[in-house]
Amino acid sequence: MTRRSDQLNDRQGDLLERIADGDDLSSPESAPLRVSAHALHSRGLIAISKRKGLFAASITDVGRYYLRHGYHPENDRPSGWHAPGDSENAEELISRLGKTSNGTVRVVEPDEKTRAAYRGAVDAARRRGLVPEGQAIRYTGRSEGDIVVRLLNTDEDTDTDWYRIRQQARKSKAENKKITPQDLRQLLIDNPAALQVSNGQRERAMQFLIDLNVAAAKHDQEVRLTRRGEHAKLGYRIGTEKWELTFDEEHLNSHGRPADYWEIKSSYSKTTPTGKLRLKIGAYQGSTNTHTWQDQKRSPLERRIRSIITDIKASHEEAARKAEDNYPKHQAYLAEANRKRMEERRQWEQITASARPQAQAMLQRRTMVAALDAWRNAQDLREICTILDDAAAAAEQTNAPHSATNLRNWCIVGRELANRLDPTTGPASLANIAFDIEPGVDDLRPYLEGWSPDGPHQDYQRKPVEQLTLSKPWPSDWELGTLP
Repeated sequence: MTRRSDQLNDRQGDLLERIADGDDLSSPESAPLRVSAHALHSRGLIAISKRKGLFAASITDVGRYYLRHGYHPENDRPSGWHAPGDSENAEELISRLGKTSNGTVRVVEPDEKTRAAYRGAVDAARRRGLVPEGQAIRYTGRSEGDIVVRLLNTDEDTDTDWYRIRQQARKSKAENKKITPQDLRQLLIDNPAALQVSNGQRERAMQFLIDLNVAAAKHDQEVRLTRRGEHAKLGYRIGTEKWELTFDEEHLNSHGRPADYWEIKSSYSKTTPTGKLRLKIGAYQGSTNTHTWQDQKRSPLERRIRSIITDIKASHEEAARKAEDNYPKHQAYLAEANRKRMEERRQWEQITASARPQAQAMLQRRTMVAALDAWRNAQDLREICTILDDAAAAAEQTNAPHSATNLRNWCIVGRELANRLDPTTGPASLANIAFDIEPGVDDLRPYLEGWSPDGPHQDYQRKPVEQLTLSKPWPSDWELGTLP
């Protein structure tokens, strides 16, 4: 069973560093990473917001602690725990980082043994407190790509510089996974659903994608198959980004107009392929950063491969420039959002602390009123039992033994009930009820000024006082007289 304090695997560690760098996983291409993000959220390393239906992940103080020290603050291992050999490697690594001009160590295309050694060294350095005061160690390349380890000053704005380093490291990961023309052709043959073209244009479409892939490789671009089988899907890699690629053929419907996707797929519509191929490449579906090219009478797609690659490259560079320019703004936005959350929590905690004694006093008053009602009922019962005793004695004098016995039996029941109701003596006494009553959620609601008792957010279940289920800290015996 996985515990909150267990060590992260390589993928989770990379994702935590990525979120720490400001990627909130809100973009559609980051959707596959959200399953791992929920695992980090369950350990308290990140916070996940879905306000207004938008997914947004942000690192927590616990997550920052993990990145700084290499282990969860709830971890029950001793602070000096490390694998044999990691300690020496950690000391050597910190020494090497200190001797470099920019505090950076890079290992290009390391083997798995080297990668494991660096993982252990970085974790040991964090655990043993070898990182110099005022600095933090950042690390990328846990499972793939170049290894980059750097010491950053915590009092300086070095996030943008580290963002560039990680982007370059991710670029090297992508470059190590290039697909050869032979492999691409075989993938397209094995997954025909990836090409939405007629059989007469299938060979031409495959050859075009192969030619496009060969030319794109010179510009750090690549055609890929992102999904296989019956629902096979094409994709396009440019730099470290994964874009969507759609390659289909224009069809005409029965009215001679271009058919849409559903008309082509529907068995109730008759469409005719025109032989005109259409290529669409974009950051994600619905993105404004999307380009479409189509066969023209004097300019088929094969003649426009160079311009296609140039257009994509220019679009990607512009998007990357905007992303880099927006990175400080996004970091400032996250910091402001975190400040607002902390302020909301402070206000909620302050109001909750003020509401608790008020709710407690209200419950104490309710208890006293309930005790008064129970005591009056007990007194009334004892009084009526005394009257019944007199009536039984009178019945004996008038030679009515059956009535006398019946009346005395009712007196026994009445006195037993009075003893159970009486809040001054016996098991139901006020002496057995704690004076400091712990309020429930509904007890707190009238005093929270619209805040929820469950957390620092609006109380969406706010109800009138008469509809609240208030606590009844007194014994149920006090209410015996009110039973139907």
